[in-house]
Amino acid sequence: MPGVSTASLPDIVFTVLAFFIVVSSMKQSDLQVQVTKPSGKETIQLDKNEAIDYVAAGIPNNKEFGKSVRLQLDDQIEASFLKIREFINDKQKARSDAENSKSTVSIKADKKDVTMAEVDKIENELREVNALRINYSTQKEVKR
Repeated sequence: MPGVSTASLPDIVFTVLAFFIVVSSMKQSDLQVQVTKPSGKETIQLDKNEAIDYVAAGIPNNKEFGKSVRLQLDDQIEASFLKIREFINDKQKARSDAENSKSTVSIKADKKDVTMAEVDKIENELREVNALRINYSTQKEVKR
C-alpha cells in the first residue's frame, strides 16, 4: 500500500494562514485617557469590518500631559482640537473614496470630565473635514 503524500500540506497551511490574516482585525490602541462611557438604553454594535476612526476625550492617565481634558488620536495625546483635522485627513488619504464614504468616527468621551462644549468642538472639527458619520461610544444601561 503506498504512503500518504504530504506534498500539498504547505499549500493548505499557507492558505489557512492567509485566510486568518484577512479576516482578523487589529487591536485598537490602548486608552491613555480616563473614559467612563455614559450609558444608553438602546445601543448598536458597529460593524468591525468598516473603517472606524476613534477620538477619545478625557483626563490623561499620565499626569505629564496635564490635568485637564485631552484628546487621544490613535496613540497620540493632543491638547488642540485642531489636530482632529490632520488626524482625519491622514486616515482618509490612506483609504479609497468608497471606504471614506462609509467610514465612521467614534467619539469616546468621559461622562464626568468632558463637557458638551468640548464634544461640540470635536463635532465642529469633524464637520470641517467632512467626517459626518459620527458614533458616540456608550455602554449598555444596566437594568436594576
